[in-house]
Amino acid sequence: MNRYSGDPRWLYARFSSECKCGHVIKKDERIYYYPNGKTALCKTCGEKAAAEFNAAAQDEAMMAGQTW
Repeated sequence: MNRYSGDPRWLYARFSSECKCGHVIKKDERIYYYPNGKTALCKTCGEKAAAEFNAAAQDEAMMAGQTW
């Protein structure tokens, strides 16, 4: 599967912020980060988003004839 610079990924927060669900994200907490929108999701919200993104990426790779 091809990976791109704008793909969301797991990382550790460099500063405190807030998830869209209202959870306060503390520094050094694991987050799911969207670099294009500069959006951070807490671990709970990020797990669902990561599963959806991975499913879409696998579908795209399969349709393009790439191996996973």
